[in-house]
Amino acid sequence: MNRIEAMLIYQSSLGGSGRPCAGRECPECGGSQNLHKHGIYWRHLGLEGDERVQVQRYLCPRCGHTWSVIPEGMMPYRSLEVARFEELADKRFGLADGDARSPPATEKEEGCIRRAHKVLSKRIPFLCGLLGQQMPVLGGKDICGFWRAMRELGSTEGILGRLARDFKTSLLGCYRSLRSFWERENASV
Repeated sequence: MNRIEAMLIYQSSLGGSGRPCAGRECPECGGSQNLHKHGIYWRHLGLEGDERVQVQRYLCPRCGHTWSVIPEGMMPYRSLEVARFEELADKRFGLADGDARSPPATEKEEGCIRRAHKVLSKRIPFLCGLLGQQMPVLGGKDICGFWRAMRELGSTEGILGRLARDFKTSLLGCYRSLRSFWERENASV
């Protein structure tokens, strides 16, 4: 039996539209029907889990896949917010402004950023290949050099949106819903 997975996309990748377009967006069927609203769920915002944000879900009536449109400022599949992730990474790699002192990372934030950097260091060659001539040639897993070069391209939130929109990927993983159509054809469900 095939398991139907939920898809995650950013609001910014909708191009100003209020909902995903099944004809262009659905990775399974490329259907021509409009997606239907399919309820909501609440996602924890921040590592403490005391704040929650509403995430709208959509259903492709043709193939039955559901989509979740996550708000700007959230990391896909992570509870650490993009702005805080950027702040902590900038501090770790020596890019933090001397003007404003940010609060120190909590134990949970340290663990989350450490795991994220471990994953990111494995994706450096892949991401450098995607960003092409905009990134310098980096040897091995030089995460500090990669982060500095990437931050010269813009904010982390802008880069996440660009990776999702232009390359169908993210900083920390190739999510099934963000893969290009030729990769999705070979992906197991």
